[in-house]
Amino acid sequence: MKKILTLAAVVTAVFSFSASAQILYKVEKPGNDKVSYVLGTHHFAPLSAVDTIKSLPEIINGVDKLYGEIEMSKMSDPAVIMSMQQKLMAPTDSTLAILLTPEQTADLTAAWEKYVGSSQQLAGMLQMVKPAVISTTMAAAMASKALPDLNPLEGIDGTMQNRAAAAGKTVAGLETMDYQIDMLYGRPISEQLESLLKTVKEADEEGTKAVELSNAYIAHDINKLYELIMDADNDNPQTMERMIYERNDNWVNILKDEMNGTSILVVVGAGHLPGERGILEGLKKAGYTITAID
Repeated sequence: MKKILTLAAVVTAVFSFSASAQILYKVEKPGNDKVSYVLGTHHFAPLSAVDTIKSLPEIINGVDKLYGEIEMSKMSDPAVIMSMQQKLMAPTDSTLAILLTPEQTADLTAAWEKYVGSSQQLAGMLQMVKPAVISTTMAAAMASKALPDLNPLEGIDGTMQNRAAAAGKTVAGLETMDYQIDMLYGRPISEQLESLLKTVKEADEEGTKAVELSNAYIAHDINKLYELIMDADNDNPQTMERMIYERNDNWVNILKDEMNGTSILVVVGAGHLPGERGILEGLKKAGYTITAID
């Protein structure tokens, strides 16, 4: 796999924010009494990874608002669910049952049975859903198998939003659910198919990657986490632009103004924090001072 960023470049990009291992940052602007915070999360890490941060409950109680990537309570809205289901369906002339060769179908079925479930379930999905649906389902199953002690009902992002809501804080999303669905499943079918075939080919490596990412997060080692993410995805610059950089830019444009008058806790994936186009650097360029905290 070709490397766009060497390890040295990664460390240089994040050193100003993370000389030690941290995932929580204070955001301040000279002359402004509003203090905000940014917490990096990871979808496949235990809640205990953030519960070791002793200052976090006080921070939640002290802010006015929590911003997540999306407002997760809306995921149970029937209208949102219906819209999402429609966007997951493949065009009738481009289902996987049509696109995959017999050999590719056999390889996919073997990987699915090993990590996810029955081939009957997969056969039905091949007639209906887009390739990215299969890819994301498999990735989640692989991570779950590699991390058997992880409780899926105790996700860090959702728990932080629930705690903020219980404390009477405003909870909002930096993106809509529609935006995320379009980002994940709105790509050309040919791109989705290529990603799926790569997932199948590298299936036995995915568990190791999931453990490495989870361990880096538990250690609050954002440098290592960022390195692993770059190594996994840097062979596709378009994917990095769409999934990371473009979203970072959008979020900074929202936060840099709102943080002037509102104390905010931002809770987003840790991979969005570091780097030259990370949200920490973006806020720094907007005049904010960034301080890593325990």
